[in-house]
This record gives sequence, C-alpha cells and structure tokens, in this order.
Amino acid sequence: MGKRKSIERHYTKWGYIFAIPFVVAFLVFHLWPMATTFLYAFCDLKHTAIVDDPPLLISKGLPWYKNFADLFKTKTFLSAFKNTFFFWIAQTIPEWIMAFWLAAMMTDRRLKVKGRWLFKTAFFFPNLMNGTSLGFLVIGNIIAFAGSTIGFIITASLIDGFGISEADINFLTSERFLIVVVSIFVHFGITFIYATVGMTSVPVEIYEAAEMDGSSRLNTFFRITLPCMRPILFFIVIVTVVDGLQMSEIPSMLGNPFDSLRRTTTLMSYLENILGMGNAYDRASAFCLILLALSASISGLVYFTLLRDRYEVQLKRRLRKEKRQERLLAKGQ
Repeated sequence: MGKRKSIERHYTKWGYIFAIPFVVAFLVFHLWPMATTFLYAFCDLKHTAIVDDPPLLISKGLPWYKNFADLFKTKTFLSAFKNTFFFWIAQTIPEWIMAFWLAAMMTDRRLKVKGRWLFKTAFFFPNLMNGTSLGFLVIGNIIAFAGSTIGFIITASLIDGFGISEADINFLTSERFLIVVVSIFVHFGITFIYATVGMTSVPVEIYEAAEMDGSSRLNTFFRITLPCMRPILFFIVIVTVVDGLQMSEIPSMLGNPFDSLRRTTTLMSYLENILGMGNAYDRASAFCLILLALSASISGLVYFTLLRDRYEVQLKRRLRKEKRQERLLAKGQ
C-alpha cells in the first residue's frame, strides 16, 4: 500500500512540473493584461497614451462608472450592440440546425453513411481559411450565379410564377444577408465537428436499447442524444457566444463603412475604432468588461434554463435537506 502511494506521489509531482510553463504563460500574458483592463476601466486617461500611474475617476471627483455611461450614451455603441445580436442569432439558428442534423446523420448506426472522414474534412476546411479571402470567394460565386443564365431563369420564374417582386428579394444582395451567409459557411464546420464528438461519446448501449423499444430517430435525438451530450453542448454554447460577440472580420470586409445607419458595425468593430481613433484605453477597457459580462450572462442563462440537469439538482437539494435534518436531530438528542 505504501509503495502504491509513493508511485502516485511521483507521477503527481511530474504533473505539476509539466504544468509550470502553462501557469507562467497565463500569469504573464493573460492575468496581468486582465488586471490592467479592470484598472483602466475606472481611470481617466483623457484618451491619450497610457501613463505609468493612471489617475482614478474617483480621485478627480468623477463617478466611477463614467466610462461605462459614456459608452451607453453613444449611438454607435447601441447600433453595434443591436447589429451584433442580430448577426449572432441569424447565424446561430440555421448553423446549429444544419450542424446537428448532419452530425446526427453521420453518427446514426441505422444509416451507416460511408466516407464520414471526407465529410468531416470538407466541412471543417472553411474554418481554416482566412475570413476575408473566404468571404470574397463566397460572394464571387453568389454574384457569378446571380449573373448566369440559370440564376436569371430562377429569378424570373420567382417573379413571374409566384408573384414575387424584385423588392421582395432585394435582401439577398444586402450586406447584412451576405454577412450572415458567409459567417454560417465559416463556422458551420467546427460546430459540426463538436456535435459529432458529442454524439459519438454517448454509449452505444443506450441507442441499442432505444432501437429495441421502437424509439424513432427524432425522439431518440431529443430524449437521449441531447441530454447525454450536455457537457459538449455547453462547450458549443460558450464557443458560439464568444465567436458571436467577437464577430469583426467578416462584417468589416462586407459592410459599408459610409453607411450613416451603421447597419454592419459590430461590437468588435466599434472597439477597433475606439483604439484606432484617439487611443481611448479607458473606454476600451470598460467596453471589454461589458463584453465579459455579456458573455457570462448569456452562457449562464443558457446553462441554467436549457442545459442544467434538473433531476440532479433536485437530488442534491434533497440530500442537503436530509443532512440538515440529521444534524438537527443530532443536536436535539
């Protein structure tokens, strides 16, 4: 027994040793910038270069929330906030539907789809490409198709045969629609990979039992697959939220910078403008804290409303209640 504990301590020691480079890199390149971001959010830098000893807002008689209030008073920030959530929702819903539907087909034991590795590679490839070059490629193909004979025939058929006017399909050529299409094309592959990993981690015996009970594919997906892949599903939610709030490259490339309504400006684009025009590090730091609060709030809301195992929570509450009653009984005796 003593020899076994000695071996365990030996391997544990090497685990801590191998973790040292990661811990040092995290403290230097992540924790310190995060700490300075929290500090600058409550400082008055007067939109100049960062000084060694930044003065706090309170020390100058200003309210500590001044940088946050200035952001919410800006019309561009409010427009960027609305645009970001519009792009995020418009991208996430169709992306998740297609990714989970395709992953369910690829992992279905009854379908036995061949060449799964080819599909995984093909759908993941757009995520490896640069968003700018990929956006130009997708838009070029769309424009080429719209200008081709087949595209003209389809458009004419829709207008003449179904009573659709040109005004009804003008959104197909708008910047916002193209941003959503390109974003789905870029992020669809990685969501498909994550969903496939989550579905393949479910024990095969559960699916076999469902097949023997005569469960349909749709019922199996919603009653067995999704509840069993809660951990990876929560990870997908976190990645989707972070990607949605950090959307910048594709809207900046496809958007119209001269649009007075700023219909394609996102939160990250607005942050780049803050840093590029005037070195407003105080407002930029406050902006980052707002993004952090948004990410945590959305992720927590999705987890507590959709992904949390309610039966497990009820069981833990019951156990705590029983232990509390046992302690009361022990004190009474």
